[in-house]
Amino acid sequence: MQPRACLFSAFSILVIAGTVRAAAAERECTSDKQWQDAFNKGDTSAVAALYTSQAVEVTPTGIWIGQGAVKARLDESIKQGWKQDLVIVATQCDSEGAVRWSSGSWEQTSPQGSPVGGFWTPIEVKDGNGWKYRTSPLI
Repeated sequence: MQPRACLFSAFSILVIAGTVRAAAAERECTSDKQWQDAFNKGDTSAVAALYTSQAVEVTPTGIWIGQGAVKARLDESIKQGWKQDLVIVATQCDSEGAVRWSSGSWEQTSPQGSPVGGFWTPIEVKDGNGWKYRTSPLI
């Protein structure tokens, strides 16, 4: 095999492996998709319900503790004009026992109309048959 063909083959395998891993993360961490869908519908109560009662959300604008504080922050962001076009992409999801964590990126349109984005690494805990965010740092 020629060097170019070998390099292309190796690159293709890495791209496919990354795509498969991201797809698996999206299947496993369904809370990320639920968060995105609820926010984009403007249903901040549904987003807040994805958190434990003492959850901690760390954002560039502050630290929010509890479902009520998370809901208030989201209500204010919508009031300020943040677009409900959030896209969350989970790139990794792992769990051990009653704890699950993921990492990924997010993108959204600011009130000024420019795209913004960052990363997040939520930690969830088992809650009955489902999962709830215990902490959700946004960068």
